[in-house]
Amino acid sequence: MARKGAARAVRLNCPKCFSAFTVVAYLSRGIAANDYWKARAEEHDCVSHEKMVAAVRSGDVTKNPLKASKAAARGKQ
Repeated sequence: MARKGAARAVRLNCPKCFSAFTVVAYLSRGIAANDYWKARAEEHDCVSHEKMVAAVRSGDVTKNPLKASKAAARGKQ
């Protein structure tokens, strides 16, 4: 049976660190959406999110992962 509908992106806030992040999911009819989104917010990894935000702010992040892996192979990390 083909799926009807599409994946839905929802912007959530972490209850621990108050960071905003996006979750994309396809929810079936039998799933309580509010409970699902609440569970995803509680599973947020605050430490890795903070590291990623710090890397973006400092300019140490490369948007293209292929370029990053080629630079690492050349020893330019």
